[in-house]
Amino acid sequence: MTKTLCEWSKRDIEKRSDKLLELVAEPRFFCRKCARVANTPKVLCKPRTLPSPPQRIAEPRELVVDEVV
Repeated sequence: MTKTLCEWSKRDIEKRSDKLLELVAEPRFFCRKCARVANTPKVLCKPRTLPSPPQRIAEPRELVVDEVV
């Protein structure tokens, strides 16, 4: 059985930082116990799917510049 992220020690994090970065890149899940995030639920204690971020459409704004006389 593989360790979950909250079971990783400081030493595990230091030794396996490449793997950690791989697991947390583009997270799709979070842990209800420790609030860590990952892109796979297998490495979290109590995984839950992250909600999709809302699509933000930026509205154009007018740039108003006051002239100094």
